[in-house]
Parts: sequence; C-alpha cells; structure tokens
Amino acid sequence: MTTTNRCAALFAAWLLAGGATLAAADEPRPAGPREAYREGYQRGYEDGFAAGLRKGEEESRAVAPPAGPTGPIAISRALYGTSSKHCDATRYVARRANGKRRYSFEVSNEMCGDPSRGDRKSLDVTYICGTLARTASANEHRTLYLDCTP
Repeated sequence: MTTTNRCAALFAAWLLAGGATLAAADEPRPAGPREAYREGYQRGYEDGFAAGLRKGEEESRAVAPPAGPTGPIAISRALYGTSSKHCDATRYVARRANGKRRYSFEVSNEMCGDPSRGDRKSLDVTYICGTLARTASANEHRTLYLDCTP
C-alpha cells in the first residue's frame, strides 16, 4: 500500500470511528427532554404558522364570485304564532309583498287570527330573491323587513 492510499484509509477509518461525531458536535443539540420538547414545539409552531400564512395568501388572491341575480320578492312560506301553535300567513304576506324589491309591514293578528292567545308570537318568512333563498323574522307588533335589493 502506498503512503497516499494508507493515509486515505486511515482518514476514512478516523471519520467512521470518531471524526464524524466531532463534526456533528459543532451542531447544537438539545441537552435533555425539556429542550427537545421546546425545540419540537417551536418547529411545529413555525411550520403551522407558515402553512396558515400560505393558505391565507392563497385565499386572499381568490376572487369572490359575483352576487347571484336578484329579482323581485317571491314568498315561499310564512308562519305566524309560536313553535307549537301557528297559522299559515303565506297568502296574506304574498299578496302584499310578491313582485316588489323591498317591502315592510307590522306583524299582527290581522294576518291570520290569533293562533295562541296570551303568548308571544312571531312571523317567520321564507322568500326568494331571483335565485337566492332568504329568511326574515319579527315578533308580534314589530316591523318585518323583506329586501331583494343588491
């Protein structure tokens, strides 16, 4: 074996035996389980933060779809009363609101009688604006607002 080859073989053996540990000793190592936990926690936090930041940036670049076409009010359903006792006020509300862009009126027993005497009642209305379904609700003696304006 030549001197050069012998030196190379000894150097390789030194690296395998202990030289590699010396090179790795230059890198900081956690001293114990507590430091390892903190390091892992910090690394996870930074990775999660970076992922959230990327997602937020992607979502902010996305363009919101245009609002659906709005149309005149079309009443689907109107119920007046309590959860256990109610009457169908669909005809009453539809006769007044259908075909308009905006409509408001006071909720009262005039719509379909008093379905639950002495109890607090409300009117729950489901209506369509073009292709969008909407709901509105108001208690007795309050004003209900229906709106199909963009």
